[in-house]
Amino acid sequence: MECIFFINPKAGAREGKRLAEQVEQLIVPSPVFKQVVFTDPDRLAQQVYSCAKGKDLVVICGGDGTISSIITHLVGIDKIPTFALIPMGTGNDIARATGWLQSWADFGLEGIFYAIKEGRTANFDVWQMDVESDEKTDSFTFCAYAGIGYDGRVCREFLKLNRFFIKKGVSKAIRRLLYVPAGMRILYKNMLHPERIRCHIAYDKDGKWQQYRARYGQLLFCNSGYYAGGSLLDRDYSFDDGLLEFFGFKGYMEYMQMLFEARLIVARCSVLPVRAKEYSLNIETSAYYQMDGEPRGVIERGSCVKIGLMRSIPLLKPLPDKYSRKKQKDAAPKAQMKKISSSVKPAVT
Repeated sequence: MECIFFINPKAGAREGKRLAEQVEQLIVPSPVFKQVVFTDPDRLAQQVYSCAKGKDLVVICGGDGTISSIITHLVGIDKIPTFALIPMGTGNDIARATGWLQSWADFGLEGIFYAIKEGRTANFDVWQMDVESDEKTDSFTFCAYAGIGYDGRVCREFLKLNRFFIKKGVSKAIRRLLYVPAGMRILYKNMLHPERIRCHIAYDKDGKWQQYRARYGQLLFCNSGYYAGGSLLDRDYSFDDGLLEFFGFKGYMEYMQMLFEARLIVARCSVLPVRAKEYSLNIETSAYYQMDGEPRGVIERGSCVKIGLMRSIPLLKPLPDKYSRKKQKDAAPKAQMKKISSSVKPAVT
């Protein structure tokens, strides 16, 4: 079985290089052959196409931005390899939703290889957003969520602060708090000049298109259930059902209330989502937007935004708990793992 690790060397206060050393030193069963590749943003597409093609498992090591970027190129491969995650970012919402964040906390690097032996896979939906204006059409893919409005501005502010504090060697736990000053700055600007996005929204609900006009401060499309570094929007989320959840927030205070409620274990988001296969929006007011926590720019007035399922790709499911890990260890030593090369099969092609 051929396993390749794509590692972002700059992720997590440059923890990528230390992780690469751990991967190289880790003793794995003889049927498993591992390879480490440091990602280069300038030639990431070439790296993914040339290195991931024909592999059995791709392990993506980085934050939501790195994961989303690599998956964007993986979907272009005819026979997509199964993928797994090692969270090394600030938000880690994709890893949190798929269970790999907890797996990394419980099992460390060995959790990858125990999950390989278990061989459980699932589908993971990847979505595409097309932004059509008079001059051009921009197409993007996202895995966890896409937002238009306040969070587009907050992500721009957070990215500036995060880059500065990474250079200073500040820990991830501290850097996650940078969303607070970034959000407060946008709140202050919104109090002086309130922003609303006038739009016409249409969505495919069980084969029937429904539509309405609205004015929102924030439009949020969510696939993973988690948002903004751990806010759980919907406890009944599913990333493999072909449906995308839509939340609309009329004002900044309603948006901030959602973030507060979503952090509470016993609370539910007060705004109920719409679940649909496809969305079409006519944007009548310019607005910033982001995807998987990465700012993408501005949607110009008069643009049409279309969102739909791009493709489902195979995900290696992590071990659910520590008991499963102990069960694996007691069942057979690593050296005696049998047929591990055929235990991970793509759920879809």
